[in-house]
Amino acid sequence: MSFPLRYARGNLLIGRSGASAGLYRLGMTSYPYLPSGEKWQLQRRLQRLAHTLSADFSLWRVNRAYAADQYVRHTEGLLDARHQDPQAWRSFLAGHERRLHELGSQTPEVYLAVSLSGARPTGVGSGLLRGIDRVRRKVEALAGIGIASPITSGELSELASREQRIYERLSGVIQTRRVHTSELQWLLRRGACRGVSEPHLDHNWEPDALVVSAPSGGVEFEPLGHDLRRCVNAAITEHQLSLQHGGSYQAMLALGALAEAPEFPGASAEVLFSPLEAVGFPVDAVIHARWLGNRQALAQVRKRIADVENAYHEQLQGAAHGPSVLAGVDRVLAREYEAQLQAGGHPPMLYGQIGLAVGAPSEEELERRVATLKEHYGEITLHRPAGIQHELFFSHLPRPDGWA
Repeated sequence: MSFPLRYARGNLLIGRSGASAGLYRLGMTSYPYLPSGEKWQLQRRLQRLAHTLSADFSLWRVNRAYAADQYVRHTEGLLDARHQDPQAWRSFLAGHERRLHELGSQTPEVYLAVSLSGARPTGVGSGLLRGIDRVRRKVEALAGIGIASPITSGELSELASREQRIYERLSGVIQTRRVHTSELQWLLRRGACRGVSEPHLDHNWEPDALVVSAPSGGVEFEPLGHDLRRCVNAAITEHQLSLQHGGSYQAMLALGALAEAPEFPGASAEVLFSPLEAVGFPVDAVIHARWLGNRQALAQVRKRIADVENAYHEQLQGAAHGPSVLAGVDRVLAREYEAQLQAGGHPPMLYGQIGLAVGAPSEEELERRVATLKEHYGEITLHRPAGIQHELFFSHLPRPDGWA
């Protein structure tokens, strides 16, 4: 898998083959201290967010080291100098600062990329056509013939208009803001030191492009690309089940099937919160989701209903003991899902994949952290794919084509 970004302008991400997305930072909530009623309200708001977007999206939960060196400056003003000794207060706070450095405290942040590439075709065979198109792009990349054309000013204006509409939808559902260039640099550079330290940033960094004259007389932009790639250019050594990227040993994991009947609020349903907060070390998570409108979702579910009905009747007629319990459960679940899609809100359907990234300063510590993480996920299986750790590493970088 090649580097996913071709150009970035503000919070606009532009990839290969026309992929584009808007990148946003979401507001955080002190979730553990919410009463159950407010947790349900937050859950419904996130459901409404997925419905409102009407586009593919990727969501990253990452960890930033707590700025312990800023602790004294932020808290020394809390002293009442009329009754306390300022010098003793600063000495007391300095002890807190040293302890925070020792703990290696982390603060979670959440970023969202929403596709701006327009609506996907939903007709018969559209999935097959998308698959053929992906294969064609990979063959072109391997052969070196998939050369991207310059980006016209008109295309950038159109992307800005689409991004504005997405931003207005987001702002109406959840607290959000557009990502700054410095945050994009941080998201790219942190991969080399995941789980070990914070990256060093260039405060003058900004993706660049050549401005050229178009044949039609307008202006076009030819992205240079190296400004983005140099943020992740540390050597990567890939082993069967892990990576060594800079001074960080990393393992890329994928969540298996979720609990059949998760209880919310509860750890079995809060797979991107409860286990990650409990382990005591930073773990990055990503969701890449493909959005399907209600009509296309119903078509796929009804095809699934036909399949499970055929399987049920084959077992009913051919097996001496009759159909299995699992076959009967599949019939019920398929019908229930059809009823949900036919409800008044006409909800969409999401295909999603969830990945986790664990980093550590040594191989031994990495294996300990992976084992601890698996223990906290309990019945949910964490897969550690062999031979594709490098590809999974790129799925944790900001990208406009998360599902590709």
